[in-house]
Amino acid sequence: MYLLLDLSVNDTIHVALFNESEVKDHHVAGINRDLLATVVDFLTQEGMSTKDVQGIATVVGAGGFTSTRIGAIIANVFGYSQKIPVLGIAAEEMTDLPAVATKLSAKATNQYVSASYSAEPNIGKKK
Repeated sequence: MYLLLDLSVNDTIHVALFNESEVKDHHVAGINRDLLATVVDFLTQEGMSTKDVQGIATVVGAGGFTSTRIGAIIANVFGYSQKIPVLGIAAEEMTDLPAVATKLSAKATNQYVSASYSAEPNIGKKK
């Protein structure tokens, strides 16, 4: 199974386990810093561990600046540590996770995602 990380909606953590024929979605109210705990809880609930994850996809280009960065960083660290493929996807691609599974199965390891943003960061004082 592959793992999806989606922080594109404010105050919602969406993770999913999926392959070419099955999708198990999990949505919880929470903030981006709760992503890792949510992933561990979801994997445990499904009788899996991090070692069972064969690849990871993360939504980039949608959602808040910090959430996008957190999703990309966690996906990259997870991919590096587990030696599994990592894929950045657009929010629209979540409607066809079996197709994302096909892309992940063909992707090499040691290739990482860069966060892309839907807007300029909104930090600091306005000029």
